[in-house]
Amino acid sequence: MKRIHTIITLAITLFGGNILNGQVGINTSDPNQQSLLELYSTNTGFLPPRLALVSITSAAPLSQHVKGMMVYNITNNGAISEGLYVSNGTEWLCLSTAGIPVGHVKYGVQTSDHNGWYLLNGRAVSSLPSSAQSNAVSIGFATNIPDANNKYLKAKTGAEVLGASGGNTTFSLVQANLPSMTFNGTALTAGSHTHTYTDRGDTTYNAGTNGGVNNQADNTSGTYTTGSAGSHTHTFSVGTGGTNTPVSINPKNIALNIFVYLGQ
Repeated sequence: MKRIHTIITLAITLFGGNILNGQVGINTSDPNQQSLLELYSTNTGFLPPRLALVSITSAAPLSQHVKGMMVYNITNNGAISEGLYVSNGTEWLCLSTAGIPVGHVKYGVQTSDHNGWYLLNGRAVSSLPSSAQSNAVSIGFATNIPDANNKYLKAKTGAEVLGASGGNTTFSLVQANLPSMTFNGTALTAGSHTHTYTDRGDTTYNAGTNGGVNNQADNTSGTYTTGSAGSHTHTFSVGTGGTNTPVSINPKNIALNIFVYLGQ
């Protein structure tokens, strides 16, 4: 009888049009004094309305957001996951993700923000929902969230700024990248050599007789060899044939999106 009486009392309170003071208990005659309504059971649970929500920001299928409204979402469409949600007046907050610390990062195949996870695409912090803005600032992202597009993640050094980007996907070799070494060689016969040439005389000489002058052509020809002395050096250039094409350091990979958890 107490149970029936309690249910009737609740119905009168909710629908009777009278304003009553006190606590209401279902399955208990002694509801908690700090509560408006206490449900008591040892073998049954509380079953909230089960709705198919559309997204975190959309109120649908409700006509508008109502702060404090609680529902269980049965949809899992990439924009919102199944779970227990409460509205903060402008968007749905998923109660089932309360254990995820703000600032956690994950890879995912999702293409947009979802369930408190925000795509790291370099956008302004001011463009985020108010709760996400506060959480972003609390982990050091005051102006923009990092842009992870076409980047790998690495542990920061003590001198690096959290969320800063750096590095390159290619590099070009310069002389300083080459090993320090000296090339040695020996020239054949230390450079000593001879040259052979042919001399065909074309001068005149004086072959006077008895004081006379008789100029005749010196057309004697001969083959002669220079001395073997004459060690010397030659300077030469060797082209590499290269085109200075940068070397790629991008290994094989699977492309995914990167998200940071900023809460809901």
